[in-house]
Amino acid sequence: MRWCRRLLSVAGVSVVAIVTMGYGAISAQLATGSTEEFAPLATPEGINIQPLGLAQGYSMNKASATRLPRKEIVFADSEGMTLYYNDMDPPGRSVCVEECAKIWPPALVQSDAKPVSNWSVITREDGLRQWAYKSKSLYTYTKDVDIGSVGGNSPKRFGRGPKVGPRGRTSDSIPKDVPMPKGWHAAMVYPVTDAMLPGGFVIRQVEDAMAQVLVGEESGKTLYAFDGDANAAMGACSSTECQKHWSPVVAPRIAIPMGDFTAGVRHDGITQWEYKGRALFTYSGDLAFGDANGIGVDEDWQIAAHVRYFVPSNVTTEQSHKLGKVLATADGKTLYRRNSYIFQSGSGHSLRRGDPIRPAVGRDLGTNPRCVSECNKWHPFLAPADAQTWGDWRVATRADGSKQWVQRGYALWTYDGDKKPGDINGNDSYSIVVGRDDKTVIDIGTPIDGPWALLWIAAAP
Repeated sequence: MRWCRRLLSVAGVSVVAIVTMGYGAISAQLATGSTEEFAPLATPEGINIQPLGLAQGYSMNKASATRLPRKEIVFADSEGMTLYYNDMDPPGRSVCVEECAKIWPPALVQSDAKPVSNWSVITREDGLRQWAYKSKSLYTYTKDVDIGSVGGNSPKRFGRGPKVGPRGRTSDSIPKDVPMPKGWHAAMVYPVTDAMLPGGFVIRQVEDAMAQVLVGEESGKTLYAFDGDANAAMGACSSTECQKHWSPVVAPRIAIPMGDFTAGVRHDGITQWEYKGRALFTYSGDLAFGDANGIGVDEDWQIAAHVRYFVPSNVTTEQSHKLGKVLATADGKTLYRRNSYIFQSGSGHSLRRGDPIRPAVGRDLGTNPRCVSECNKWHPFLAPADAQTWGDWRVATRADGSKQWVQRGYALWTYDGDKKPGDINGNDSYSIVVGRDDKTVIDIGTPIDGPWALLWIAAAP
């Protein structure tokens, strides 16, 4: 249903960077990055993103079992190793050569990778092509040995278990970080620190939108932009039905333009913020931080995105009855992750986004679900043979040589028990083992010598 018509114009504006996402499905055009004139992709093909610290999932305590916020996320190479830049490099050029390059290897460009947004390619003195972000040449660091490391400090330092195995620590003391070498910085994708924002706005990751989105600083509400044409940038949402759902983001009477932000006066006299020429609104159906329930409600309102994350063209979202939006195949079948450890440490896995994302655990499990029963009902979500790492998505090679999509560290699967879009009949399916003797030690990365579980979780965006 369309609640409001086009807003009346006070000035011509240009096309803006707003993500267009349909309720229940992400268009293949958007997911593959062909709409680069809209919100740009955060990464080019071949560049990964990885969370730092506790968010890698090595910790076993109850606090981390119930919530692992991705507070810091770095750009990484195709193997997941953190990328860095150096203050000494001039824009568009690398002076880290010879001995320096042995310690800080350049992040080389795959032959067919194409720059996007703030990403560019420089040619080094030796003729090799190197990635640059915002004109700063990028490197890896030889002292990083684990995915999610920064400055040589491994995220394994947060891990602790009854039997340490290949990771973690045996004491309660977490080793102090080794300082970053002078002049070197991790290349961060989040938080965003260099955007010009008026007071009252922040940029947050809104997972349901699969993007970094403008959010009200105090309200925490996701913001939407009115997607009118170039001659309909400002006006009034005047109908009663419209006003029930879409509220204007009010600007001061004398609002100073800043960066991509301007303000215009509506027909009802309200001064309203605009982002890249589009009037900003909140949606009444967003009740909690991170909600993006306004997506697809009306084609004239779109998420006000700063950047969007890559999504494979055959991946959509569907609305489930219990968990909200879940990832799904092109024909609507819910995608699942296989998870472990959380059963005995008090997670909220039965709640919306209650199951923490632990990339380290997903990598440990790999493409072997370790089914106890009904394994023939679960099927790997296969990737094209030429698929590459891109953002949150990586590719695992299965034992038979086929490729399987991996999102945030977890291989993805479908379930035969789901019959229609939005079904999550495989969610919270357990394989539980109870053992207290020394012979019953399950080692999936972090050893478990007590009650443990493997379970299937519907994959959230």
